[in-house]
Amino acid sequence: MRIVVSGYGVDASDSPLRSRIADPLRFLGHEVVAVAPTNAAIKWGLNRYSPEMLVVIPSAGSPDRSEIRTLTADSGTVSVCMHTGPTEPKLCTEFTELDDDLREYDLVTVPDRDVYEEYSAVGTYRLSLMEPATHPPALMDFVPSTRSGLLLIGDANPANIDAVATLDHLHDLLVMGEGWSELPLDITIVEPLPLPDRASLLAGVDLIIELETALSHQSAIRRSHLELGLSHVVYEAAVVGTPSLVQARPAVPQVFAPGEEIFVYEAFSDLSDLAPLLLADLKELRNVGEAAWSRVTAEHTWTQRWRTFLEPWVIDPEIGRDEEIHYSDQTRSLSKAG
Repeated sequence: MRIVVSGYGVDASDSPLRSRIADPLRFLGHEVVAVAPTNAAIKWGLNRYSPEMLVVIPSAGSPDRSEIRTLTADSGTVSVCMHTGPTEPKLCTEFTELDDDLREYDLVTVPDRDVYEEYSAVGTYRLSLMEPATHPPALMDFVPSTRSGLLLIGDANPANIDAVATLDHLHDLLVMGEGWSELPLDITIVEPLPLPDRASLLAGVDLIIELETALSHQSAIRRSHLELGLSHVVYEAAVVGTPSLVQARPAVPQVFAPGEEIFVYEAFSDLSDLAPLLLADLKELRNVGEAAWSRVTAEHTWTQRWRTFLEPWVIDPEIGRDEEIHYSDQTRSLSKAG
């Protein structure tokens, strides 16, 4: 199938949207062209390549949905609106105008089960659930190293600062997020990294700790951290066999089994005791990391999400075998990482 993809940053070499949409679709054997989210670029892509499908990630400045309807009607192209959801601030798309999307687009996807159930009464023939996932091949070129220490993920919210302060006595403590550089904490700050550098970082620590989403983002989307899904880093860490410690909330058991494939904490006050306890049992950390790898590669890849979504149009009998071989190579890489 020939598919045109349009969204903010989707044509950049290290765009998360590229690894979620363009690369997995190419991995499935589809012809994919990425264009900028402008009327002129989309019109050019439709006229030049005559695709069967247009996938649009809505964002500020994107063409109006009615314009998309006109363009795709003229070209005879199926239009798909893919909402990325509220979890990640820089990639967030809003659900406030989902009714309009369902009227103008041929198909609409949402990543949130609650949103899907809320709008399912409208009719699921146009609405699909496409939950968050990862694209393992994008992380497979990581550099193996000796695992050591913790990596905390999150911006410098007041609650996050207090949590990190209780852990700054631990050896090899890394923090990745915004707002940490001017704080008087004994920590190593890691700047945001592109893939596969980020994969190498994740594969070089014993444990990932997911902190709260930025308060400004929670306020903007009017949802608390406890209502949000897991961050993309948790999925990526699982791909390289690194276990995560996350705050207990409804979204967690929908992705990983707590205690077997992921660790959970109830409150930040638990971290000061729980983190050293987990680091003291490296065998258990490795077991949970391997179980997380098995779950994410078996059930939570973008290739699988897109294969399921496109199943009514595409017969694809062989790709599963290729994926199994590709992921087996990653198992050998993980064994080297220790």
